[in-house]
Amino acid sequence: MGIVVGKLVKALEEEIFPRVVKRKITEDHENPQEKRRRLDPIPCDNELPSTSGNTECRNTLEAAVSERSTKRKVVADDGPVETKKRTLDQSAMFKAKYQEQEKLGEGGYGCVFAGNRKADNLNVAIKHIAKDHTLKYEDNIGKQIPMEVAVMLKLATETERPSAPINLLDWYDLDQELILVLERPMPAIDLHHYIKAKGGYLKEKDAKVILRQVVDAAIDLQQRHIFHRDIKVENLLIETGIEKKPRVRVIDFGLSCFGAEGDAFQNFQGTHFPPEWYNQKEYKAGPTTVYQIGGVLYDMLHQQSFGQEILYLQRRINWAFSENCRDFFKSCFQTDPDRRLTLQQLRNHLWLR
Repeated sequence: MGIVVGKLVKALEEEIFPRVVKRKITEDHENPQEKRRRLDPIPCDNELPSTSGNTECRNTLEAAVSERSTKRKVVADDGPVETKKRTLDQSAMFKAKYQEQEKLGEGGYGCVFAGNRKADNLNVAIKHIAKDHTLKYEDNIGKQIPMEVAVMLKLATETERPSAPINLLDWYDLDQELILVLERPMPAIDLHHYIKAKGGYLKEKDAKVILRQVVDAAIDLQQRHIFHRDIKVENLLIETGIEKKPRVRVIDFGLSCFGAEGDAFQNFQGTHFPPEWYNQKEYKAGPTTVYQIGGVLYDMLHQQSFGQEILYLQRRINWAFSENCRDFFKSCFQTDPDRRLTLQQLRNHLWLR
């Protein structure tokens, strides 16, 4: 049955690490950019973040998720007939509740359609994801739900202020695919196309308005121990019709996981590889997010896009930018992750004041 996320989530379960069904990293000596472009399914073993800090209670999810996941889990002993019946029931419930419309976009692991909720004609986005391409969250008693769902259920605790992340309204676990029903702000456009519509780049003062919100959203996710892992212009939605200034919404939590600022990972998930992954085959949540935020600013201010084929040492920052702006770039693009500013320090940088 589709789950409408409207209830506050209960107290955190202790001593749970998110167990991620990882995607295979590049083979020895293989170019990671070429590997990423293939968009093949990447199977791998369970990953725990390696960290020197105490993460006993950091990567946790509420007890409500475990309770809800019980309803979603297909018991192996049910056999193929029972599994097929459950899938048909889920599919029928989805079709009874939502009207699917035109395709909005497509990626390596799924596609997104426009739609509406039949009961009140609410505009929604309907995301279809192949089941064998979804990361999994497993609690301490072995129950599994898709990681993207687990993360967005945790984000549903946001009640006191407008949420930057797009809200999950409903989800359906079918045999071969996962269907997520998401909030769809209108009018809105992703930041990549927003920049193109503005002539291919933004002025510093306009970029600041957007980047302040991106940094604030990243700080909020970090405080919730959520690591998005794929911050880029395509995953930032810009609402243009509510206020005079554009409002930033964060989308696509398909590669996200639970992790604090100092948690380190060996298997890269995302688009923009930080330098330390090339150098050490390890990356941390906080510094990687800062590096990717620098990439967002690069795309906003330069007509040349922030691509993986352009390594930092070859990347040239336009000297026409203000001194504070150039220093902001330098703070994000430090090759040594320990020398990058933290997200909070980035928010207090002179350029963003």
